[in-house]
Amino acid sequence: MAAVGNKAFSHDGQYYAFCGPDGALRIWETTSGRLKHVHTPNAHLASPCNVIQWISETSQSTDTTLPLPGKRRRKKSVSEDGNNKVVAMGLSDGNVILYNIASTSATILKNDSTAACTAITWSTYSGLFTASDDYHLIEWNIPEKGIKCKWKSGKSKVTALAVSMDGKSLLSAERIIKWWDLATRQLIRTFTGHVNPITILHPLKVDTTSYLISSSRSDSSLCVWPLDKHRNDKSPATLLCLQDEASFISTLVAEESQVIVLVTTRLGKAQLFKYQPNGRTKPLKPSLDVTIVSETYPKEILILAGHLTDDEKLLLAYGDHLNLWLEKVEPDFSDKVQCLTRMLKKKPKERTIYEILKQMPVETDNAHYVYHADGEDETVKKRKIIEDGSQTLKDRLENLSLNADANTSGISPMKGGNRSQLLIQALNINDKNILSTVLFTKDENVIRNTVVNLPLQAITPLFQELSVMLQGKTYTCQIATRWLQALIKSHAAHLSSRPDFRDILGPVKHFIEEKLLLLSDVQKLKGRISLITEQISQTQEEQEKYINQEALIVYQDPGPADEALDMDDVESSSDSDDNWEEMSEQNEETEQYEENEQYEENEQEDEEGMKDVESDTDHSADSDDAIGDT
Repeated sequence: MAAVGNKAFSHDGQYYAFCGPDGALRIWETTSGRLKHVHTPNAHLASPCNVIQWISETSQSTDTTLPLPGKRRRKKSVSEDGNNKVVAMGLSDGNVILYNIASTSATILKNDSTAACTAITWSTYSGLFTASDDYHLIEWNIPEKGIKCKWKSGKSKVTALAVSMDGKSLLSAERIIKWWDLATRQLIRTFTGHVNPITILHPLKVDTTSYLISSSRSDSSLCVWPLDKHRNDKSPATLLCLQDEASFISTLVAEESQVIVLVTTRLGKAQLFKYQPNGRTKPLKPSLDVTIVSETYPKEILILAGHLTDDEKLLLAYGDHLNLWLEKVEPDFSDKVQCLTRMLKKKPKERTIYEILKQMPVETDNAHYVYHADGEDETVKKRKIIEDGSQTLKDRLENLSLNADANTSGISPMKGGNRSQLLIQALNINDKNILSTVLFTKDENVIRNTVVNLPLQAITPLFQELSVMLQGKTYTCQIATRWLQALIKSHAAHLSSRPDFRDILGPVKHFIEEKLLLLSDVQKLKGRISLITEQISQTQEEQEKYINQEALIVYQDPGPADEALDMDDVESSSDSDDNWEEMSEQNEETEQYEENEQYEENEQEDEEGMKDVESDTDHSADSDDAIGDT
């Protein structure tokens, strides 16, 4: 992911400026790649820089500049065209600082409101414009160091600004784009089509037609709108498809009115578009994808920003802002992807990072570090103190180490206080190692004590860092959830009082809503999987029970040895066999006796039957004789 901060190339591509969360402005020279200027404004931690923009300031406005602390005032050098290159920084307190790289001096433009600057733009014809957090647009008077004009933009925070190419109109963006007439301060028309807050507005002119390129947060496309008062299109004329959210764009109009657009994405890749604007066209894919990899190990190098030069080459800034590399690359359209292999070496340390980030020296002649445990003073432990009475940031971080009190007997370490100090420093310099050391803990007491000791200026950066962690893996998400819970409980009043409360909680709310949309499907899938696993386990239990169950009847097929034993048993007589023979003889005698009795009964019945027949015959004969006599 690209580094967090504000970055911008000068209009001629000669300088590259970056202002990070620590509030220090760094300017590199693109031809040599050397760090030329480092400017740290006073109270940069209390009112950090929100937006930056390169402008051109006349030499007449350099009479009231403020020299840098600790440096001598240099002679003012003016370029050939009579203008100086100046970096305008919009602060969180509403003021604007103009840093002149020629005289290395700074000018402060005072704002009558403390609302933070949310967007900035510059035009040679119209001057400097900013948008504040109280929904106002401001036109600045640089020679008088004050406000020239101020008007309200609406009921939403403006997140991007741009002046048209002719300098007669101003474009401001929230979730919709508003087109203002600078002469009358009246609204010309609006452009709708973005769902999220717009982050980029870039005007463009091709022949006699003006266009506007816009991009919004979490949107993987660029919209190209024609700036025509007589048209009321509800959809952009051209859509440029990206791989991820755009972080920086640069445009160039080549010969035959061909438009070239260079886009660097949030994932650190560069995409190049070439097209001919001729009314409405279908969504366009990039003509070339540019990536940079390292020779030492297979890891992609992040492309932070890109600028199109007049000879149609790509001026790329890659690496990180502590070890930045600037290179001019000629695009190769023979393939869709151009992969550059580079061997990154650490640059010679002209200035160490601790010298760059060093704050104002602190008098520590009579200072000691005292630890308190349970409200009572304990042993006083002296730390390293430099002889000149100042401490570098490196020594302070070592003194604030979480393991500093590990070997000290009799001292109860205050993990909450140490972690708070380490967390503040890590958020200021965006050190991932220190952040992981502080945040990766599950001790709720330590988390609660650390959050309570944080100043109000560190709440928003910590919330943004936790929002990124919340989208990580399961363990990281659990850690981020604990910190978010403690942060909201401890600082709910401060968060709810901020005007950008919705923007701060927006990513977290959107992430939770997406998870809730998947909750029902996940529960259904979990239920089906549990049913399947229960059926499988039940089937296995039944099979195991059937296998382990004792048999009711066991039949064993006799083998040859068993047959020999049976033959021996038959030959050998036993008491049971004798009894069997005796019982058989008795049964045979009983059956013979019963048969004889039955036979005798049958014979008797036959004899009685013969007697009856004879008696009947005699009776019939006597009857016949009696009839004859009659």
